Amino acid sequence: MIAALLAACAIGYQARGTLSDVAGPLRGKAYPGDVAGGGRFVLADEASRLRCEGRMALPDTSPVAGSCQGEAGNGVVRCTDGRELVVRWTATSCRAFAGSGRDQFGNRLIFRVDRSN
Repeated sequence: MIAALLAACAIGYQARGTLSDVAGPLRGKAYPGDVAGGGRFVLADEASRLRCEGRMALPDTSPVAGSCQGEAGNGVVRCTDGRELVVRWTATSCRAFAGSGRDQFGNRLIFRVDRSN
């Protein structure tokens, strides 16, 4: 699902998020996966001081046959300040997914990737 979601048109996929110890929203883009699947997104704070790159794995859960909605998987987000977050994502449709995770200090990242119109 993630590969299909991101491969369709990376330019049109927006990423948004918040990190509990960073003021303001994080914004960025999502990009297609490689041959192994998955995909990635990049988020940055408004001043571009902090940049985080997320790599999502293929889904490990697919509760409804033939539907992207509800698929879920794991991923890792690495930031320029050295933090690393293990995250869990869930597809909210075939064109969007959302997820969250915590860094080694307990700070929470909440993110969403979806197709912009």
